[in-house]
Amino acid sequence: MKKGFKKLLIVIAAIFLLFIGLALIYYIPMLLMPRPAAGQIHNTNIYVAKDMAGVFLIKANDGYIMIDAGMSKKNIEKSLKDANMGTNEVKWIFLTHSDGDHVGALTLFPNANIYMSKDEIPLVNGSVKRSFMGYTSLPDGISIDRIIPLSNGQELLLNGTKVKCISAPGHTIGSMLYLIDESYLFTGDAFKIKNGNINVHPYTMDKNLSKKTIEQLKETISKSKIVITSHYGMHYNN
Repeated sequence: MKKGFKKLLIVIAAIFLLFIGLALIYYIPMLLMPRPAAGQIHNTNIYVAKDMAGVFLIKANDGYIMIDAGMSKKNIEKSLKDANMGTNEVKWIFLTHSDGDHVGALTLFPNANIYMSKDEIPLVNGSVKRSFMGYTSLPDGISIDRIIPLSNGQELLLNGTKVKCISAPGHTIGSMLYLIDESYLFTGDAFKIKNGNINVHPYTMDKNLSKKTIEQLKETISKSKIVITSHYGMHYNN
């Protein structure tokens, strides 16, 4: 009986250690991602709100365009307050994808128009799993009906600011980049950049598709004045 009990404890301990190991493998890349610093991007009309992922606000003629909505309402609200911005001044929100650290604070902006790639909708309506961890979802209080779907190559002119939508599948099935005024490319998590090298982002759904997307984006990346990622900083082109 004692031997059987010891074997059971060993099995339980092994399962526990395996679980811890898998959790570390999954979460360590997230912990190592640099967090963006809050503040104005030099010589631009772009403000960075501090959160787990970069949240970016572009001053338009009347209000702000926001790229992604972050995870923490508390962090985003504080960043906007520090910059003397009101949540009611955010009129357009463009989501690069539907992961929680990009959509979590959407409820702060009840009057904003919310945009997302039409190809990302299956992830938030429960049709497609994000990963073995489960599905993505919009925050409670944000209906899918509020999402304005976007297509690849679509262009919008918002009070004098031009937004071009560029599909970038791989990280998620509907990841989308936004090119502002032909100068500032907001990439979300479509790829990571380190020491000038562009590679597949951690937690990518389809790595092979992501590699193809990166190849297709090289010209757009090189022509952009500043490439602005959600987790890997900003990269300037001469």
